Amino acid sequence: MDRPAADIPLEDLLPHRTPMMLIDSVEEFSPEDRRVVVGVTIRRDSMFAGPDGVPAWVAIEYMAQASAALVGLYDRVCGSVPRPGLLLGTRRLELAAGNFAIGEKYRVSAVNAFEDTEAAAFECEIRDSAGAVMASASLNAYRPQDIAAFLKEHGAR
Repeated sequence: MDRPAADIPLEDLLPHRTPMMLIDSVEEFSPEDRRVVVGVTIRRDSMFAGPDGVPAWVAIEYMAQASAALVGLYDRVCGSVPRPGLLLGTRRLELAAGNFAIGEKYRVSAVNAFEDTEAAAFECEIRDSAGAVMASASLNAYRPQDIAAFLKEHGAR
């Protein structure tokens, strides 16, 4: 890669924009291990935040965005333009608490466990600043070669 992963703007890796860009930064990236760690700091104005923090079910989106950042970074290492994908489902979701706490910084890891030309699976974890696992899951995604054509063919506008 021509520059460290931390120097690549998230907007160049994911199709998300504010307010749905939920991750803050790329903290670690290993193309050899097909692994990324991203940071998420929960603020009072964070998307989905309520008086008790961000509900734990948002973990799926944190993990999906970490997975998207991973394949975006890997695409760049391989010299191709990152292309968007679609989250198909989640298996073995485990949540350790009801909320992600305001003021806490979490580390979200995603490891590419399987990939072919259009499908992928990721093993993900979210850890708090003390290193405790707050959430874990396996995610399945689909990345068609031409997402615009796929969406048009399947009725999305």
